[in-house]
Amino acid sequence: QRDASKVALVALVAILRTGPAQLLDVQWLTEHLASLGAHEMSRRAYLRRLDAALSGDLPPIWRSEP
Repeated sequence: QRDASKVALVALVAILRTGPAQLLDVQWLTEHLASLGAHEMSRRAYLRRLDAALSGDLPPIWRSEP
């Protein structure tokens, strides 16, 4: 469907916002991604955020708890 990837991206951002570490590497900044809160950051800042994201819990919807 037309624009399905945009809808999926909005849903992914909503899920990521429920978790403790909010990081989605989009590689380049577009107007659409900026409207969802994307912004450029230094490599150093990215690596700090990546470390925090990898050491944190998954968002609740992705946990496989009974």
